[in-house]
Amino acid sequence: MREASVLFVVAVLLVFSGPAHAETGLPAPTFLTENTLIYPGVDGEKNLIHFGRFGNFDWYFPCKFESGTWSLDPDNNLSLAYDNTDFAAQTFRLAPREGSDGLRVEMIAPERTFAAVMEEGNTLPYT
Repeated sequence: MREASVLFVVAVLLVFSGPAHAETGLPAPTFLTENTLIYPGVDGEKNLIHFGRFGNFDWYFPCKFESGTWSLDPDNNLSLAYDNTDFAAQTFRLAPREGSDGLRVEMIAPERTFAAVMEEGNTLPYT
């Protein structure tokens, strides 16, 4: 009887061990870690965000760099908080899309949606 109770508790814990991602097809919450999202900015210029493994990010937009911290919640909401207080914090809902050239991610914000491409590693231009 005691073994059955233990097995039941283990089964319940396995079923309810954590929230599932709202968007199917999205890798683990750490899928951004040590990768770069590339997307067009408002002016059409290429923007790049590299996501570090300790919750830090570097953002490159034409000829400028900014940095800050990032987090991704179980509902695929990406939060960016900039070190530079001139930049307001941002939140995007991420939706994955498979493309012929790899993982594409839609970055959905209230004002507009960005179509981003995921590149492995750090592809920021350091010149």
